[in-house]
Amino acid sequence: MADNEEAKPAGSKKLVIILAAALAVVLIAGGFVVMTLMNGNKAAAEPDPATLPGSIYAMEEPMTLNLSDGKFLKVGIALQMSKAGDAKLAAAGHSEKPDISAARDAAISILSKYTYEDLLKPEKKDEAQKKLTQEVSKRFEGGVLSVYFTEFVMQ
Repeated sequence: MADNEEAKPAGSKKLVIILAAALAVVLIAGGFVVMTLMNGNKAAAEPDPATLPGSIYAMEEPMTLNLSDGKFLKVGIALQMSKAGDAKLAAAGHSEKPDISAARDAAISILSKYTYEDLLKPEKKDEAQKKLTQEVSKRFEGGVLSVYFTEFVMQ
């Protein structure tokens, strides 16, 4: 019986050592995961200047253009720049009043493809605005977040 009693404590010691080692591995892995998540959150907490709204530049005068069905559209537009777009304009020396003739050209190209009846429908007007935003953003190298209609009169 004495042999059995001595064998049990040695087995218990092995079990304690194994549990302690497993616990240490879990704690180390947990610490690694927490540190990784914290570093990821720091990156997420610093917003991208390309997605932050910057200045808004409006066309001085609205323009009148022909729609595809012969009707007319008088439209004014404004550009919502990103912070990164503002920085690009400032670096190019256009921080006060940038040249938005590329946006005017894009508006003519895109809006003139629509008919009067198309633009009466809110979903088509929204579609036209989205297409215009995409094209203007390309022309300003991604520095434009949105194009707003400041005036929109059809005849």
